Amino acid sequence: MKPYLLVIPLLLLAGCAQVPKDAFRLSETALEQRQIETRHFEDVEEESLLSASAGVIQDMGFQMEEAETELGVLIASKERDATSAGQVVANVLLALFAGTTQPMDKDQTIRVAIVSKSLYDGSKKVDDAFAVRATFQRVVRRTDGSKYVETLKDEELYQGFFSQLSKSVFIEGQKI
Repeated sequence: MKPYLLVIPLLLLAGCAQVPKDAFRLSETALEQRQIETRHFEDVEEESLLSASAGVIQDMGFQMEEAETELGVLIASKERDATSAGQVVANVLLALFAGTTQPMDKDQTIRVAIVSKSLYDGSKKVDDAFAVRATFQRVVRRTDGSKYVETLKDEELYQGFFSQLSKSVFIEGQKI
């Protein structure tokens, strides 16, 4: 029997799988989080806005990974220790009383993605007005080799970034 004949029934079976009903439904906090991650800037050129964004994230210790200015996208990352004192203490106590330990967070990569897009008034593009969205995530590697990813939702982190970006955009606009 030819092996490719076995693949056809498998593909037909896979086509019968259904997408869960809530697969594309946003969480109740998605809009709130998007508002924290997004700010509008007016009277600025997109190139200056992206340049200012790159400067701010570099000042925050990030290194640029990708910059696609024609699409309005910047991606940067930094490596940090992820060891938690609470996890260490819990593991010491587990080792003393139960003779076992649990995997602990070891190190992490923190990534930021910045996307700018033109603002529209109805269907008409507003000149020199852009929305900037910054998303911070971290990939945590654990002592057992596993890892997990989470979006950082610390409102102060986003406020600090956008505060610095506003100052930087102002300075670039003044050609200081």
